[in-house]
Formats: sequence, structure tokens, C-alpha cells
Amino acid sequence: MEQIQALAAKHQLRIIEDAAHALPSSYRGTPIGALSDITAFSFYATKTLTTGEGGMITTENGQLADRIRIMRLHGIERDAWKRYSNEGSWFYQVLEAGFKYNMTDIAAAIGLVQLGKCDELCAARQAIVERYNAAFKAVSCLEAPHDYADRKSAWHLYILRLRLEQLSINRDQFISELKKRGIGTSVHFIPLHLHPFYQNKFGHKPGDFPNAESEYRRVLSLPLFPTMSDAEINAVIAAVAEVASAFGRK
Repeated sequence: MEQIQALAAKHQLRIIEDAAHALPSSYRGTPIGALSDITAFSFYATKTLTTGEGGMITTENGQLADRIRIMRLHGIERDAWKRYSNEGSWFYQVLEAGFKYNMTDIAAAIGLVQLGKCDELCAARQAIVERYNAAFKAVSCLEAPHDYADRKSAWHLYILRLRLEQLSINRDQFISELKKRGIGTSVHFIPLHLHPFYQNKFGHKPGDFPNAESEYRRVLSLPLFPTMSDAEINAVIAAVAEVASAFGRK
């Protein structure tokens, strides 16, 4: 972010962050959401704070905030919602061709409760990550995620990397072996240029982004959620260690 901020300042650019997975992380003591001109968060069901669907935008720029408020609800002037209260009038004006992006009151109520537990839930995920890292850092064919001293991760995902040159199976087979042992995993994410839409629309093809493809072929996401029991955590660790041992190159 420091490099991005310097580049933006040099060329007078605005920074818009996609922080869909990032709440409540921080960078050098500053919470994500306060670093850039605009930061967008997701509150989908799988995120670290959820309202079922929807999201949030943060900004310290008053003009941008006013425009966002107008555009999120049909382009109607920002105080139009007051017409539903004792303060309001029946009169309103449409200022822009806006959208229907407002959050429902029910979703907001859920989100406020979740917000109160956000740090607690993050601490629970952090504790699981520490147990995973302690177990996997001792296994040579596994690469545990790094934890940097100058930032705090939300640990939305636990992404384990495989050192494929030390294994006799590939990532997909590793996932299949874990599944046989009752451990569900996923892959985050398939590079965009490997999807048909981006290939058809923009002419992308395999090999265009070799670094992304190299990482994609060796990553998998292990189960990580705040209410994981000791038994569930131990089962994941045992299964990963068993597969790594069974298929590690001697």
C-alpha cells in the first residue's frame, strides 16, 4: 500500500480498494477502510462480517460520500429518505440515473450485531491459523502463509501452498486425498484469464500470466471458521500431514 500510495500521489490518482475479504485487518497501524480514497467491503454470507448479502463503502471524502449516497438509491437526492419520517415531505427529486444498492434495515441490524463481534471472531480465526502454521511449517513439502509484523490479517482464508517438486501428486490429487479423509477444501482463486469469458472477450490464453498460473496450481484453502472445535482442527492437521507424508518424495 505504501508503494501504491506513492504512485497515486505522484500522478494525482485516486485509490479504490477492494477489501472484500479484509475486515478487520490493518496495515502499519491503520485499519483497512481508512487507507484509501474509497474502500469497498463485502458482507456476503462467507465473509468475515456478514449481513447475508450486500456490503459497505468507506471514504473520508465528503463529496464522494454524498455522491455514493445519491447513486445507491435510484439517484434520488440524499435527504429523500426523510420523507418516510416526521421530518420529511412527500417531495423528492431524481438527480442522477442511479442504482438500487441500498442495504435493507434487517440486513443492517444483523450487520451491527456482527460488527460488535468482529474482533472476537478474528481472534478465533487467528488462533486456528497459529495452530495450522505450527503444524505445517515443520513439513517440508508444505508452505504455510506468512504473518507480517507490520500488518494484521483478517484471515478470511487459510491458503496452504504445496511445494509440488517435493510431492508425487499434484494439487488436485492432494485435494482428492483430503476429501477421502473427510476434509473439504477449495481453491481461491482460478485466474481470470483461464475463464472462457475473458478468453473470448479479451483474447487471453493459458500462459499469458505464468506467475498467477504457477501459484494457482499449488494452492488450496483449508477449513477456517471461528467456531471450529479442537477435534475439527486436529482432524484437518492430521489429514494434511498424512497426505503429505504418504505422497512426499523420499
